Amino acid sequence: MHTGLKLLLLLSFVEVLAACSTFNSATSFPDSVEWVRHTEWSTGTRLTKWSETKGPTSLFVGFVRPEDREIPPDRRTNLITKFQIQAGQPFTTLLILKSGYVEPYPVLVSVFLDYMQVNFSLDDQRGLLHYLEIMPGVDMEIPVEVPIETSGWHDLFVVAFRVPDDHPTDQPARLQLGVGGLRTVICASDCALSAQSVPEALVGQGADVHNFNARAFPLLPDDGTPPKHRRLFWAQASAGEMFELELWARNPNNELRDYLVLPLLDFQQTSFAGSKMLHLQMPSGSELLVPGSVQVPIKTGVHELQFLYISDPYHSLDGVTDSTIQSALRSALVIESNP
Repeated sequence: MHTGLKLLLLLSFVEVLAACSTFNSATSFPDSVEWVRHTEWSTGTRLTKWSETKGPTSLFVGFVRPEDREIPPDRRTNLITKFQIQAGQPFTTLLILKSGYVEPYPVLVSVFLDYMQVNFSLDDQRGLLHYLEIMPGVDMEIPVEVPIETSGWHDLFVVAFRVPDDHPTDQPARLQLGVGGLRTVICASDCALSAQSVPEALVGQGADVHNFNARAFPLLPDDGTPPKHRRLFWAQASAGEMFELELWARNPNNELRDYLVLPLLDFQQTSFAGSKMLHLQMPSGSELLVPGSVQVPIKTGVHELQFLYISDPYHSLDGVTDSTIQSALRSALVIESNP
């Protein structure tokens, strides 16, 4: 073959490969992060039978300062509202996990710093999501470390997702898949708030809300039926599609509610309605419907969709309405394999 023709064919082949590479990069979907699985514990983790839980299905998340570790749990507080650290230093403390179950209880632990999910170290293992089983009848005291890169005020919370390997599609079981979680404030050198911000608030409108309470309930798209009949317990979805849904908020109480909503897919923070963080302000007697979509993974099986909500962002925890982390519902998006 003529040398010039060979060169022309080679250049054409390289261009085709480059185009294919660009196409694959543009249309690929991020894989789920691999969980860090904790099956053995270092000497820094302690299991103690000092305290009791409140109920047979309870899930408790708390903190204890290392210097308070030798104080019996009934004489110390696990609800620490503020930690002070030096600028540039990581936040380190002991995470308390316990449950009321009589058997080892599986959870997936994650940390959010300034309402964004971050990598952290748990018992000297680093990752975004940490799987472990809470041993029955004990307090688990586990060393945790979270990098803090900037000075000032930071909101931080830890959340434990219940039984992350369970993927039921029936309504009663779905209602049991809540979370345990707790929030605190980290002051790095000082407690200035200037560097922190939240999105512009979506404000609820006056409505005949009666007594039905909804902070962040996922709904199937509007088809003319009332919202409470469109609650998204499970739905079939197509691999890679933008799955349409609505987020429903309703405040029948007498006080204003101000809170953030964080969308999660397979326990990882994702975008909904164009954002990874929604700011809702719900006056008394108001209602809000937020349309949006989430991108469905390409992997077949059941995928977990969840919306966390956190009250009064960047407020002193001594005055917030609730310092725990909540989720109304964990929904199942089912992707079936092609026949």
